[in-house]
Amino acid sequence: MRNKIWLVSVVGGLLCSLGWYEKATGLIMLTAFVPFLYIFQYSYNEKAGSSLVFLRVLPGFIIFNLLTISWLRNASTAGAIYAVLAGAFLMSMVFWLSSVIYRRGTSFLGYASIITFWLMMEHLNNSVSILTPWLNLGNALGRDIFFIQWYDISGVAGGSLWILLVNIALFFLIFRKEKVKRTYRVSLAASLLIIILPVTFSLVKYFQRPEDLKSAEFVIVQPNIDPYNEKFSSLSFEEQLSGMLEMAKSKAGKNTDWIILPETAIDDPFYEENVRNTRYYNMIDSLLQEFPSASLITGATTMRSYHSSATKRPVDSKRIDSSNVFYSLHNAAMHIMPGGGVEFYHKSKLVPGIEKKIRRLPGFLSDRLIPDLGGTMAGYSGQEERTVFMHPGDSSFVAPVICYESVYGDFVARYGRKEADYIVIITNDGWWDNTQGYRQHLMFARIRAIENRMPVIRAANTGISCFIDGRGNILKSAGWWEKAVMKQETGSRYDMSFYTKNGDYIYRFITIFGVFVLVITFVAAPIRKLRDPQNFE
Repeated sequence: MRNKIWLVSVVGGLLCSLGWYEKATGLIMLTAFVPFLYIFQYSYNEKAGSSLVFLRVLPGFIIFNLLTISWLRNASTAGAIYAVLAGAFLMSMVFWLSSVIYRRGTSFLGYASIITFWLMMEHLNNSVSILTPWLNLGNALGRDIFFIQWYDISGVAGGSLWILLVNIALFFLIFRKEKVKRTYRVSLAASLLIIILPVTFSLVKYFQRPEDLKSAEFVIVQPNIDPYNEKFSSLSFEEQLSGMLEMAKSKAGKNTDWIILPETAIDDPFYEENVRNTRYYNMIDSLLQEFPSASLITGATTMRSYHSSATKRPVDSKRIDSSNVFYSLHNAAMHIMPGGGVEFYHKSKLVPGIEKKIRRLPGFLSDRLIPDLGGTMAGYSGQEERTVFMHPGDSSFVAPVICYESVYGDFVARYGRKEADYIVIITNDGWWDNTQGYRQHLMFARIRAIENRMPVIRAANTGISCFIDGRGNILKSAGWWEKAVMKQETGSRYDMSFYTKNGDYIYRFITIFGVFVLVITFVAAPIRKLRDPQNFE
């Protein structure tokens, strides 16, 4: 068996990647970790070192990451390689750490450590900008909305916890050595409850649909502009915006409250303080004159200028030549209101290397790596607080979420704490081409709707613009690589979910406990051992 243990790792990687495949179900993840748990226990039984556990699970996690997020290579080969290797390394480290604790403690501590350190790793993915929470386990259930309605309590962390618990329960049922009839029946019943209770609770919540307290009419535009061959070559930015506004005009009416254009619909940088003097503002204002009850949100690349003495100048702002004037560059959402008012939100969860310059790399590495990652060499600036756009007419509040930001649950929940009624996601998924990338990205939008019990209006340059209700159902959508404009009256019932109020509390609590375990294992226990008098006999 020792020579075949690597095949078990490969099977685990294939099962995990299958759980993310569009035509499969994420419920596969409830069994996908059993092969890795088998390796974990087998290595312990044969007294193999913890380093060998790491090496045995690593091929499977490389396969998992490679098959699931290799589409990143369409935008950045270097970025894809980094994401695959970093993800696989961290996942394997969870099993290494848990193996160390298993050998120093008990079976219970070993398997509890897998849960603890895995959730700590996911929390790290959410918190560190050079990592990504894309493959956090609970995200895999984003298509299986009937089974995850309790995400409005737990968030994705609850889904990850459920997946790990079910896998461990199934592993013990299948591979435990002593199958005493009575205890085995108790274990079987407990395992079934771990599966059935969350599913039942979810179904009850799904069919308890609350009544909407307000509604607003949205028009979303999917212009389907090829980011590689049209965006920066064959069409001017003015022609692109003109085409989008004509599309919006074809659907908008006297009752339209919001018109939504995708991320970087205007990719010709302008200073925000000078916005009313730009031709883009005048084009949009002309459209809104025809629909006086409508507000418009569009993606735009913008700049802000600062004097060197400004107290709130972003730390990553750049000096203009040798003057005392600095500027910051932003991937922004611009809100133009009836009457001409304008406000901006700056994307704050920036893609490392592409939108956020990695400043701590040595110069020779930065010069070689960053150009290969593409994006802006200057890097974008974000903002500390979330901004909620308010419609001056119907007083509806919209959370502007830009592309990659929709991957972060707690980040989006902060908009809900500012009383947002709707989540508006503007994105450009055309960069990933026709791969699993844009399909996975859509899953996150459905999860955010469930977590916050808030409708999601998703406007993409291409694939996939849609309307999603507060239960994660896609009510109306446009296809991939399709020019489309859609209109929908969307209801909202502002009532903050438990998750909206508390965010990623599961991750926070588990991390505190995990740090305590690490300190006891690697600091306190060795010190106690050194102080033991018998060590000096």
